[in-house]
Amino acid sequence: MKKLLIFIFAIVATNASAQYYVGVGGGFAMPSATTLMGTELNGTTLTTEYGSFGEGMNFSLQAGYFFNEKFGVELKASFLNGSDQVRDTYKTGDVIDAIAFGRVLRVAPTLVYNITDKVYGKFGAIVPVSGKTAAELTRKTTTPFGPIVSTGKIDYKGKFGAGVTGTLGYKYNLGNNLNLFAELEYIGLSIDRDKSTFTALTIVAPAVPVNALGAGHPGFAAYTWNLGQAPYVHPVYGTLYAPTTTTYVDTLPTTNTDPSKVLGETAPYSSFGINLGITYTFGK
Repeated sequence: MKKLLIFIFAIVATNASAQYYVGVGGGFAMPSATTLMGTELNGTTLTTEYGSFGEGMNFSLQAGYFFNEKFGVELKASFLNGSDQVRDTYKTGDVIDAIAFGRVLRVAPTLVYNITDKVYGKFGAIVPVSGKTAAELTRKTTTPFGPIVSTGKIDYKGKFGAGVTGTLGYKYNLGNNLNLFAELEYIGLSIDRDKSTFTALTIVAPAVPVNALGAGHPGFAAYTWNLGQAPYVHPVYGTLYAPTTTTYVDTLPTTNTDPSKVLGETAPYSSFGINLGITYTFGK
């Protein structure tokens, strides 16, 4: 009976100080745990570019519940509007100018601990539930008669993944159950690529001048290939074609000739962020 009374007292005491709250916020995230994104050409100088798709503006909604004055739980949904990342590459006879960015909806279930009346910490998981990484590119392949120019847009889809998040925050009471908060947030997250799909692609092959392939040769006019057309075998430049969808796999035979399958890649989404917002507490 004594244990039962103690248990009932604990429940009553907990419920007496229990609080629900909701909040909105936003902020900016900077890359952490960066990886090589590409190279950028400035005049005659090449510079390596590092970054994370986790960089950019984010907007959030959160709801939480405190069991007592110290411990609580929170569920936050946040949308990341990622900043452009340089993805250029420069090789002999081939230049790719590309910009990529992420658009991701994430949920984060976390534990919350009030260190003081104003300072708190959060720790938990973060899971992408929707979104994509997208790229816009221009590729120039050198030929004796001018560059073959390809312009396109690609959407990348990732496999299911999860990361960790940690937050140190400060809240200031505005009165009427409103609190202003400022947070430093760390997100550790990487997403393995699953598929990529061209949503637009145009390949323009330059003209071959008359007599360029020998005296009396009539030459060839410039040719344009668009996404959705059948592969075209150009008499000089070879096949003009790109697979609509590419699948990323962990292993490939050395004899693979299928351009729709490539070795896997990982997209980094790790970041350090600063968030500001307002919460409203019920039951005070």
